[in-house]
Amino acid sequence: MSRYHASGAPEAISNSFNSFNSFNSFNSFNSFNSFGSESPLGAEALLTSRDGIVGAPLDLNAKITQNPPHAEAMLPRLSLDVRASIYMSELGSRVSFSEDHHKSSPRVSIWRLDQRKNAPPIIDEEPLVQLTLPDIEKFKEQIVFLSSYADLRADRAPEILAQLAPPVPFFSSVIFMDPARTPYTLELLSAALRFSNYCVMRVKYGLSGKRPIEFSPQIQPMIPTPTHGTLPSGHATEAFLIARLLWKLMRTGASPQYQQDKGVWGEMLMRLASRIAVNRTIAGVHFPVDSAAGELLGLTLADIVEELAVPREKKRICASFDGMNYDPRDDFEWQLLYTPSDDEQCSYAGRKKKPWATSALRKTTKHTVGATALGWLWHKAVEEWKDIDTPRMP
Repeated sequence: MSRYHASGAPEAISNSFNSFNSFNSFNSFNSFNSFGSESPLGAEALLTSRDGIVGAPLDLNAKITQNPPHAEAMLPRLSLDVRASIYMSELGSRVSFSEDHHKSSPRVSIWRLDQRKNAPPIIDEEPLVQLTLPDIEKFKEQIVFLSSYADLRADRAPEILAQLAPPVPFFSSVIFMDPARTPYTLELLSAALRFSNYCVMRVKYGLSGKRPIEFSPQIQPMIPTPTHGTLPSGHATEAFLIARLLWKLMRTGASPQYQQDKGVWGEMLMRLASRIAVNRTIAGVHFPVDSAAGELLGLTLADIVEELAVPREKKRICASFDGMNYDPRDDFEWQLLYTPSDDEQCSYAGRKKKPWATSALRKTTKHTVGATALGWLWHKAVEEWKDIDTPRMP
């Protein structure tokens, strides 16, 4: 993923809502940008303006009250970049990471950190998600997929290059998104993508899987190979995170057109996420197994984003990916991990006694304090997927 800075922040979302550059033409207040504090001319103009009007001191008796702390009502008054920092603080402070070796292969676990009122956070007893790297021999066997997929490079080149940036415009071709119509949905996606990058980079560093270019001089990727590890695929993680979050919003909004049988809208979102993931194999920078791990991680992160925004009791997602059990002869198939009709991750994929992926909603008696700013954003986004009520005639 060439859009990542060394700092770990996605280049295209490093300036908060600027992650959706294709929509920049919709900025309606460009005059604020040209007359900002970084403009020497603007600063000088403001200085002379003050000198001209300030005059003698006024007799002020201002009655000023303190803002309430941690107030949801303050959020609409904050700039997008400030809100983005708050969301990232809420999301990033809810997870922790650990590393160990499982079946002689590195494994990284992401743990929930439960926030409690008037008490320090505590770590959950089970991981949110665990990912175990396949061994070298399994990666070697997957090279055959990269060789065959390379034949599609000419056809997919425009998509592959366009998807170097966050693929939100592709999803807006499936569902009706626009900065004027769905600003809070786009803001939620921006926050979720930052969180995704935070988790993905830590997992990649812990697993340190070798990229396809290190296995054969004939791979010759059509785009530069990113320097971070191969598994999980960051593009797959992002794409399935976006797809599931959008589908959750649409389901919750409950507009009639989105409630069709078999979750056809969710199906199309997942097909697009899969195509984005497979494009990375076509480009020569990822194995199919990377996409499978990325899908599982993206789906799971989407679920915890919703869980933190709208806290639920007694049920928590818990998922795992074991690359050592993955059959290297298998290509990537997104349907093995998720069913859009009920928005549920599949309980397992692979052989039942030795699955390479598991997911479950486990019961728990714990109740964590929700992420209040994220919850405010979630509810704003849901409202954008509700139909406008038709006024009744008197």
